[in-house]
Parts: sequence; structure tokens; C-alpha cells
Amino acid sequence: MPRYASTNAVTLTTSIVVLPFANLSGDPGQDYLADALTDELTTGLARRRDSFVIARNTSMTFKGKPIDAKAIGKDLSVRFVLEGSVQPSGDRMRVNAQLIDAGSGAHLWAEQFDTPRADLLQMQDAIVTHLTRALDFQLTEVEAARLKRTPAANPDAEDLALQCTAGAWKAGWIGKEADAAYALCEQALAIDPDNVSALTIFGIKFFEHAALGVSGDPKGDLERADELESKALAVDPDDAWARDQKGWVLLVQGRNEEAGAAFERALALNPSHVDAAGGLGWVLLRRGEFDKSFESFDKAMRMSPYDQQLFTWYSGKAVANFGLKRYDQAIEEARQTIAINPNYVPWAHVTLVAALVLTGHDAEAREALQRYLALPSAGPLKTVATWKAFNESQHGAPPYVEMHERMYDSLLKAGMPEK
Repeated sequence: MPRYASTNAVTLTTSIVVLPFANLSGDPGQDYLADALTDELTTGLARRRDSFVIARNTSMTFKGKPIDAKAIGKDLSVRFVLEGSVQPSGDRMRVNAQLIDAGSGAHLWAEQFDTPRADLLQMQDAIVTHLTRALDFQLTEVEAARLKRTPAANPDAEDLALQCTAGAWKAGWIGKEADAAYALCEQALAIDPDNVSALTIFGIKFFEHAALGVSGDPKGDLERADELESKALAVDPDDAWARDQKGWVLLVQGRNEEAGAAFERALALNPSHVDAAGGLGWVLLRRGEFDKSFESFDKAMRMSPYDQQLFTWYSGKAVANFGLKRYDQAIEEARQTIAINPNYVPWAHVTLVAALVLTGHDAEAREALQRYLALPSAGPLKTVATWKAFNESQHGAPPYVEMHERMYDSLLKAGMPEK
């Protein structure tokens, strides 16, 4: 997967990547504990003022690989690398963490933490505090910004929720493996109906099915997703992931301004929440602010250049270029999207087809259309009429609507059925 240069200056003295903590138990089934701590550290460090933290989606691509801090620092344009390990022993956990100067490879700081297993996530406060001291942050700022995590109401439910999260991430959020992971969230909610993590991740199941057109009841699934994310926020209004997922539900519902506010709030709570950064790009597209959307998509790419969702940001840039009538660029971005993930994003395919028509490449457009129509992921979006119905539900601004009229005409010319 290609890497990206930053579009904005980054303060090298505060840029960092948290690499996946190693699971030293010898049991792959315990990986989720190490992954959860990696997530918590990423979030905690991102809350430091003037810090730049690589998002977890990219950092997780280094899981299980040999660590070359200097190479990683150069690749990601960060000054520091945090790595470590988790070793469970009975009901206790031992966590080792060390901070490395990516420029020299020197180890700047190392510490060992021992804690009851149930308190593993709470331990991240101590690690973040020690780390920020090593980065020469003011102690008063560290203390003020430390996470005030409330222990889970039921550790067993929290454990199931963590396993659900790890499984859904690994499966890519949709499909049989993802459904098996979501079942763990159901189990967690049966134990603790107010478990925020389980509510948030279980809501993603229904959202993905509705948003991707693979649901037998899209309206019902979207309502179910809204209910779960709303309950998660009622329990914890400051949960960035729940706030982000609420934003996506609002976006699919066509409530664009509310979606934008939700994404902005998620980023305020967790500046490394790359999914919310990308979500803002789609909100700007709906507003017809095509030029401005590039900033959000590029920010997401810079924050997480190896992200599993990279293709969605490329797809957004393809749509923005199409909206600006920059069809050659739209073709390039759409092809890049499809090269990364040919089966997932209908937007990239129809944008490619329409842009090829508008640049006089009719034969290529017809071939691209046939490839798209053969994809199971196209769902019901295989006629101009279904595309019109889908887009009208999004309540876009006039420039967004006009863009689609150009697209519909081109799709008809390429041979897409009208009804």
C-alpha cells in the first residue's frame, strides 16, 4: 500500500506511533488484551496538546513484524516510537513499555507495570503520564488531560466486548467472521446492557448492512444502529468511537449538519480518530464543498497511511474531483480505490464509469460498468433509478445534486439500465 507525504507541517518533537504491544502469553486468544492497550495508549497520547499520533489502523499493520524503529520513524515521519508487551499470569498482567527515538534508535525510557488483569486498561493512565514526562510535557498539563476512565461495570462483559472489537476489526466489519465477532458483543450486552464498547461495535453491524445495501431491512437496521449508538452515548457522552459511529448513522440518514457536528466532537475527544476525519470529508461532499473535502480526506490519509479504510478516502477524493469536473483526476482516484479494494465501494465504480464517458473513453466505460454490475457488493445499486433513490435520501446541497445529474446521464450512456 502506498505511503503519503504530510500536507501539513508536523512538529517532530511530539510526533509518535504506538506500535502493537506484543502478547507474550503464548496464547493467540489473548491478543485482544494487547490490542486494547495499544488502542488506549494511542487515544491517550492523542489527547496531549500539540501532539501528532499515528492512528491505530496503520500502527496495527506492524503487528507481529520485526521492529526497526529508525525505518518506521522515517516511513511514518514520526520522531518517537512506543513499543511494549503484555504478559498475563493468572489474574495479573505485566506490561513493559519503552520509548525509542526514531532518529537515532536510542531507548529513551522504559518501565514495567504490574496490575490485576481487570485493571489493564486503567493502567494506560500511568503509562501515558510517564511517557508524556519523558517527552518533556508540563506535569500540570499531563495531570489535567489524563483519562478519567471508570472501571467497567462488569469485567466479564468488558472482556467479551474487547474480543468482539478485535474480531470485528480483523474481519473487516462485515461477513460471516464479523458476525461471529458481533455475537460476542451480544453476549456482553446480555451481561451488562450498558457496556459502551459492546453497544458501539454491535451498532456497526446494523449500520454496515444498511449502508452497503446488503440488508433485507435497511430502514430497520439503520434504526437499530441509531438506537445502539444513542444508548452508548447516553451511558458515556464522551466516548469518541460511539460519537463517530453516530455521525455515520446521521450521514446515511441524510442529517448532514448533525453528522458533521458528531464527527467534529469525536475528533475533539480523540484527535487521532481517523474515521471521523474521513467522515467530515463526506459531510463536505454533501454540502457541495468539494474543494474543502480534500483537506479532510488527506488528513485521514496522513494520520493513517496504511489504513484498512484507505479506499474509502480515495473514493471520496474521486467523487470530489468529479464534482469539480476534474475527470482525469477522478479516474485516477477511482482506479486507485478499486485497486485497493475492488469489492467494497460502489461509489468508486460508478464515478469511474461516468468520468470515462465524460472523457470520451466509451469502450472503457462500458467494460468498467460490466465489472461493477457483476459485483455482489453492488447490491441493489445496479440501475440509475436505484442510484437516484439512494442519493435523494442523502439531502445534498445543489452542487451535490447537479453532480449526480451529470453522473446519471453518463451511466445511461455507458449502458446502465434505467430501471
